[in-house]
Amino acid sequence: MSVLLGAIELPGDLRWADEFAWGPVASQVEVACNGALWVEESAQLAGRPITLESGTDAYGHWAVVSRQTVEALWTLASAPLAAPLVLVLEDGRTFNVRFRHGDGAALEATPIVHIAPHVAGDLYHITIRLLQV
Repeated sequence: MSVLLGAIELPGDLRWADEFAWGPVASQVEVACNGALWVEESAQLAGRPITLESGTDAYGHWAVVSRQTVEALWTLASAPLAAPLVLVLEDGRTFNVRFRHGDGAALEATPIVHIAPHVAGDLYHITIRLLQV
């Protein structure tokens, strides 16, 4: 099964690098003038980072995409969006997301083999930085 970002189909084996690096609880801690500790906690309803990436391990390359897919992602990431995108993961989970432009590049793509001139079928490793909204 594949991953869908809007209308772009991506490999199903993309790794969600920061899946468990975010907590669903927001808290604020303050010390009052009398020395008491005030703690406020609530559910964080949005703001979860979703970083999807491909790569290489001992078994080879995984979740590689074509240059044509990179160009489609780049076009999508380069335009201000009026509405969030729908991200559907391979396991069926669905998130409303936007590209995370404030945390480095929203999209990074590195060719697996550099060949000039580039063609649509060249293969790339990608990192896509998204934010749940």
